[in-house]
Amino acid sequence: MKTRITLTALLFTIIVSSQNYLKINQTNVAIQQNNISYSNNNFGLKIIASEIAAFRNSWENQKKKGEYVAKAQSQLSMIKKAYKDSKSYPTEIIDGWHLIIATDNYNYCSPAKVLIENNSIKEFVVNNWTKLSRPFTTLSTIKKGKAMISLDFDGNTDTVEIYFINDLQEPTIVKKPLESAYISFWSDWKKAESIKIYLDEKYYGDLSKRFKDLKPLCFDLGTITIEVKPGNHFFKAFGRGSISWEGYIEAKEGLCFQNNLNKENKK
Repeated sequence: MKTRITLTALLFTIIVSSQNYLKINQTNVAIQQNNISYSNNNFGLKIIASEIAAFRNSWENQKKKGEYVAKAQSQLSMIKKAYKDSKSYPTEIIDGWHLIIATDNYNYCSPAKVLIENNSIKEFVVNNWTKLSRPFTTLSTIKKGKAMISLDFDGNTDTVEIYFINDLQEPTIVKKPLESAYISFWSDWKKAESIKIYLDEKYYGDLSKRFKDLKPLCFDLGTITIEVKPGNHFFKAFGRGSISWEGYIEAKEGLCFQNNLNKENKK
């Protein structure tokens, strides 16, 4: 029995991996997204809210929040000690992307990326994803590898200390944050309109039409296309009766993974 389950899972993985990736023109995404039809208009906001909650440790579950805050405070003590014990400090931060530590000095002590131009912070990005670039106000200039900003998290404003901990000994440039990836669900099954889509344990709605003769593009009406951070994402889909689909999808930067749900690749 265990062997049969393993082979089934392997077969499904192969089927999913053989689906097409479609290159996405990021400049046209906003226009294309206006054409999406779906039942839940909080589409991408679910993912963004979850990523920001992870950055700020602002979990609704108080036990989980308490555990992460305690961990952050321990990390903060180490960061402050490393900064204080440094034998040298940079006179300026060179242009480019830098990995920093951001902290409100209580709830979180989280890594982020900032873009520097002329020793000033021009962009602040959470979780290495350009989608999570956050608006901010500069409260102090960068001095000795440290600065202070006011971060805007959709109405919640945090006063945040920025530590250029990786630049204390020598300038350290890192790669720019990742551009978005996309996952698009569609179906040529005759009962396509009954399929419910879940991604990373969040419900995103039902498919609204069947594509019988022509494969759709990402963002076409009738698909459910979700903007995600590049990486592996787990999906589940449920049709009528006992028919269902599930598996991991590798979302790739600047590409849209098109996942056709039909009877041939059901669970």
